[in-house]
Amino acid sequence: MRVAVTVDDREPAGFVEAVRDHPDVTAVAVERLATGDVAIDSIGFERKTLRDYVSSAVGRSGSDLADQVERMADAYDHSYVLLEDDFAGLESLRTGVPPASIRGSMASITARHGVPVIPCTDRRQLVDFAIRLGRKHAEDPTSRRLPVGSVPSQREPTTKRMYGCIEGIGPELAATLYERYPTVEALLKADIEELTAIEGIGPARAETIYAAVRGGGT
Repeated sequence: MRVAVTVDDREPAGFVEAVRDHPDVTAVAVERLATGDVAIDSIGFERKTLRDYVSSAVGRSGSDLADQVERMADAYDHSYVLLEDDFAGLESLRTGVPPASIRGSMASITARHGVPVIPCTDRRQLVDFAIRLGRKHAEDPTSRRLPVGSVPSQREPTTKRMYGCIEGIGPELAATLYERYPTVEALLKADIEELTAIEGIGPARAETIYAAVRGGGT
Protein backbone atom coordinates (compact mmCIF):
# COMPACT_ATOMS: atom_id res chain seq x y z
CA MET A 1 0.00 0.00 0.00
CA ARG A 2 1.24 3.50 -0.89
CA VAL A 3 0.29 6.78 0.79
CA ALA A 4 0.14 10.52 0.13
CA VAL A 5 1.95 12.72 2.65
CA THR A 6 1.60 16.35 3.71
CA VAL A 7 4.72 18.03 5.12
CA ASP A 8 4.62 21.35 6.96
CA ASP A 9 6.18 24.12 4.87
CA ARG A 10 8.51 25.05 7.73
CA GLU A 11 10.34 21.72 7.49
CA PRO A 12 13.79 21.77 5.83
CA ALA A 13 14.07 20.92 2.14
CA GLY A 14 16.22 17.89 2.92
CA PHE A 15 13.43 16.37 4.98
CA VAL A 16 10.86 16.97 2.24
CA GLU A 17 13.16 15.26 -0.26
CA ALA A 18 13.61 12.29 2.08
CA VAL A 19 9.82 11.87 2.16
CA ARG A 20 9.58 12.19 -1.65
CA ASP A 21 12.29 9.58 -2.10
CA HIS A 22 10.43 6.92 -0.07
CA PRO A 23 9.20 4.20 -2.45
CA ASP A 24 5.79 3.94 -0.77
CA VAL A 25 4.91 7.64 -1.13
CA THR A 26 2.60 8.53 -4.03
CA ALA A 27 2.58 12.30 -3.59
CA VAL A 28 3.94 14.97 -1.26
CA ALA A 29 2.12 18.24 -0.52
CA VAL A 30 4.10 20.99 1.20
CA GLU A 31 1.79 23.36 3.05
CA ARG A 32 1.21 24.91 6.45
CA LEU A 33 -0.14 22.41 8.99
CA ALA A 34 -2.10 23.67 11.98
CA THR A 35 -0.18 21.25 14.17
CA GLY A 36 2.47 18.59 13.63
CA ASP A 37 5.21 18.41 11.02
CA VAL A 38 3.87 15.54 8.89
CA ALA A 39 0.36 14.27 8.21
CA ILE A 40 -0.79 11.06 6.51
CA ASP A 41 -4.59 11.15 6.32
CA SER A 42 -5.68 11.39 9.98
CA ILE A 43 -2.28 10.49 11.43
CA GLY A 44 -0.01 13.29 12.67
CA PHE A 45 3.69 13.27 13.42
CA GLU A 46 5.88 15.74 15.28
CA ARG A 47 9.52 15.44 14.22
CA LYS A 48 12.26 16.45 16.63
CA THR A 49 15.95 15.99 17.14
CA LEU A 50 16.85 14.75 20.60
CA ARG A 51 18.16 18.20 21.54
CA ASP A 52 14.95 19.88 20.31
CA TYR A 53 12.94 17.34 22.27
CA VAL A 54 14.80 18.08 25.49
CA SER A 55 14.38 21.85 25.00
CA SER A 56 10.64 21.60 24.38
CA ALA A 57 9.79 18.80 26.82
CA VAL A 58 11.98 19.33 29.89
CA GLY A 59 14.17 22.34 29.14
CA ARG A 60 13.59 26.00 29.77
CA SER A 61 13.67 27.14 26.16
CA GLY A 62 11.86 26.29 22.94
CA SER A 63 8.23 25.42 22.39
CA ASP A 64 6.02 23.62 24.90
CA LEU A 65 5.83 19.99 23.76
CA ALA A 66 2.95 19.18 26.12
CA ASP A 67 0.85 21.82 24.36
CA GLN A 68 1.93 20.48 20.96
CA VAL A 69 0.95 16.90 21.71
CA GLU A 70 -2.40 18.00 23.15
CA ARG A 71 -3.20 19.91 19.97
CA MET A 72 -2.10 16.95 17.85
CA ALA A 73 -4.26 14.57 19.88
CA ASP A 74 -7.24 16.87 19.23
CA ALA A 75 -6.48 17.27 15.51
CA TYR A 76 -5.61 13.71 14.51
CA ASP A 77 -7.00 10.24 15.11
CA HIS A 78 -3.48 9.03 15.93
CA SER A 79 -0.41 11.09 16.85
CA TYR A 80 3.27 10.34 17.33
CA VAL A 81 6.44 12.17 18.31
CA LEU A 82 9.35 10.78 16.29
CA LEU A 83 12.91 11.55 17.33
CA GLU A 84 15.54 11.94 14.62
CA ASP A 85 18.10 10.49 17.01
CA ASP A 86 18.47 7.53 19.35
CA PHE A 87 19.03 6.86 23.02
CA ALA A 88 22.75 6.39 22.46
CA GLY A 89 22.97 10.17 22.22
CA LEU A 90 21.47 10.78 25.65
CA GLU A 91 24.64 10.28 27.64
CA SER A 92 26.67 12.66 25.47
CA LEU A 93 23.96 15.31 25.11
CA ARG A 94 25.15 18.35 27.06
CA THR A 95 21.87 19.94 28.13
CA GLY A 96 22.14 19.88 31.90
CA VAL A 97 19.12 17.57 32.02
CA PRO A 98 19.80 14.07 33.46
CA PRO A 99 19.17 11.24 30.95
CA ALA A 100 16.76 9.64 33.46
CA SER A 101 14.61 12.79 33.39
CA ILE A 102 14.54 12.73 29.59
CA ARG A 103 13.47 9.09 29.56
CA GLY A 104 10.86 9.85 32.20
CA SER A 105 9.37 12.64 30.10
CA MET A 106 9.10 10.27 27.12
CA ALA A 107 7.26 7.75 29.25
CA SER A 108 5.03 10.48 30.68
CA ILE A 109 3.98 11.84 27.29
CA THR A 110 3.31 8.34 25.99
CA ALA A 111 1.28 7.29 29.04
CA ARG A 112 -0.56 10.51 29.91
CA HIS A 113 -1.26 11.92 26.47
CA GLY A 114 -1.48 8.66 24.51
CA VAL A 115 1.09 10.00 22.03
CA PRO A 116 4.04 7.59 21.72
CA VAL A 117 7.54 9.09 21.67
CA ILE A 118 9.67 6.90 19.41
CA PRO A 119 13.42 7.22 18.71
CA CYS A 120 14.17 6.56 15.03
CA THR A 121 17.99 6.80 14.89
CA ASP A 122 18.23 9.01 11.78
CA ARG A 123 16.15 10.87 9.19
CA ARG A 124 15.85 7.95 6.78
CA GLN A 125 14.54 5.62 9.46
CA LEU A 126 12.21 8.30 10.84
CA VAL A 127 10.62 8.81 7.40
CA ASP A 128 10.35 5.06 6.84
CA PHE A 129 8.73 4.48 10.23
CA ALA A 130 6.23 7.31 9.69
CA ILE A 131 5.24 5.88 6.30
CA ARG A 132 4.85 2.39 7.80
CA LEU A 133 2.64 3.76 10.57
CA GLY A 134 0.59 5.69 8.03
CA ARG A 135 0.09 2.59 5.93
CA LYS A 136 -0.94 0.48 8.93
CA HIS A 137 -3.53 2.99 10.09
CA ALA A 138 -4.87 3.52 6.57
CA GLU A 139 -5.46 -0.16 5.81
CA ASP A 140 -9.17 -0.88 5.42
CA PRO A 141 -10.15 -3.24 8.27
CA THR A 142 -13.06 -4.55 6.19
CA SER A 143 -10.80 -5.79 3.42
CA ARG A 144 -7.52 -6.40 5.21
CA ARG A 145 -7.08 -8.60 8.24
CA LEU A 146 -5.47 -7.11 11.30
CA PRO A 147 -1.91 -8.33 11.92
CA VAL A 148 -1.82 -11.61 13.80
CA GLY A 149 -2.18 -10.96 17.50
CA SER A 150 -3.44 -7.38 17.25
CA VAL A 151 -4.79 -5.85 20.43
CA PRO A 152 -7.62 -3.78 18.93
CA SER A 153 -9.36 -2.50 22.05
CA GLN A 154 -8.90 1.26 22.41
CA ARG A 155 -9.17 0.76 26.18
CA GLU A 156 -5.83 -1.02 26.26
CA PRO A 157 -2.71 1.11 26.95
CA THR A 158 -1.20 2.56 23.77
CA THR A 159 2.13 0.79 24.29
CA LYS A 160 0.41 -2.57 24.78
CA ARG A 161 -1.59 -2.07 21.57
CA MET A 162 1.63 -1.21 19.72
CA TYR A 163 3.18 -4.47 20.91
CA GLY A 164 0.08 -6.34 19.73
CA CYS A 165 0.59 -5.00 16.21
CA ILE A 166 4.03 -6.60 15.88
CA GLU A 167 3.83 -9.53 13.48
CA GLY A 168 3.44 -12.85 15.28
CA ILE A 169 2.69 -11.37 18.71
CA GLY A 170 -0.59 -12.61 20.15
CA PRO A 171 -2.60 -10.95 22.93
CA GLU A 172 -0.87 -13.00 25.61
CA LEU A 173 2.62 -12.12 24.42
CA ALA A 174 1.62 -8.46 24.02
CA ALA A 175 0.52 -8.52 27.66
CA THR A 176 3.76 -10.25 28.69
CA LEU A 177 5.88 -7.71 26.82
CA TYR A 178 3.91 -4.82 28.27
CA GLU A 179 4.28 -6.17 31.81
CA ARG A 180 8.03 -6.55 31.37
CA TYR A 181 8.56 -3.44 29.20
CA PRO A 182 5.83 -0.88 30.02
CA THR A 183 7.39 1.72 27.70
CA VAL A 184 8.86 1.52 24.21
CA GLU A 185 12.02 3.00 25.71
CA ALA A 186 12.34 0.00 28.02
CA LEU A 187 11.85 -2.46 25.15
CA LEU A 188 14.47 -0.64 23.08
CA LYS A 189 17.05 -1.48 25.75
CA ALA A 190 16.39 -5.22 25.41
CA ASP A 191 18.75 -7.24 23.21
CA ILE A 192 17.97 -10.41 21.27
CA GLU A 193 19.28 -12.67 24.03
CA GLU A 194 17.09 -11.01 26.67
CA LEU A 195 13.99 -11.25 24.48
CA THR A 196 14.65 -14.89 23.69
CA ALA A 197 14.72 -15.67 27.42
CA ILE A 198 11.04 -14.71 27.70
CA GLU A 199 8.71 -17.70 27.64
CA GLY A 200 6.99 -18.00 24.27
CA ILE A 201 9.59 -15.98 22.36
CA GLY A 202 12.05 -17.93 20.26
CA PRO A 203 15.00 -16.56 18.26
CA ALA A 204 12.94 -15.71 15.16
CA ARG A 205 10.22 -13.93 17.11
CA ALA A 206 12.84 -12.08 19.16
CA GLU A 207 14.44 -10.85 15.93
CA THR A 208 11.03 -9.64 14.70
CA ILE A 209 10.35 -7.71 17.92
CA TYR A 210 13.86 -6.25 17.96
CA ALA A 211 13.53 -5.02 14.37
CA ALA A 212 9.94 -3.79 14.72
CA VAL A 213 10.59 -1.35 17.57
CA ARG A 214 13.55 0.07 15.65
CA GLY A 215 11.57 0.77 12.51
CA GLY A 216 12.73 -2.31 10.65
CA GLY A 217 9.58 -4.42 11.07
CA THR A 218 6.82 -4.91 8.52
